[in-house]
Amino acid sequence: MSTSLILPVDAIRERLNADPEFKLAARFWYCDLRFKVGEDLYFMHVENGRVQSFVQGTHGFDPYTINVAGPVEVWEQMLADKPKPFYHDWFAASFHHPFEFGGDLESAYAYYYALRRIHAIMGECWRAERKAA
Repeated sequence: MSTSLILPVDAIRERLNADPEFKLAARFWYCDLRFKVGEDLYFMHVENGRVQSFVQGTHGFDPYTINVAGPVEVWEQMLADKPKPFYHDWFAASFHHPFEFGGDLESAYAYYYALRRIHAIMGECWRAERKAA
């Protein structure tokens, strides 16, 4: 397993904004998400079903409502084409692996299908980027 995993933020943002399932599941949702992949931080801002920004890195004071975090090895398993049991979902992984899924859980559960679409599209974009390299 590698020690670094870079998410293709532009491809993920574009794919989410073009995805009709995400648009439907995320309508009326305003949220800031923080993704921690190993030691790398990513921040996504969603407004009414649209990803307004998705960036790698931090300014030190980035707001977030929902936190999704884990070691690179777990992320690699979760972004695989056919994840093993309990790597297929962020919530399941938080119970069975060294993985965090937290923050405003009321919002997370209300928009969980949107979060699942984010996870699916992250995996698709990450795998496509790896194949292209």
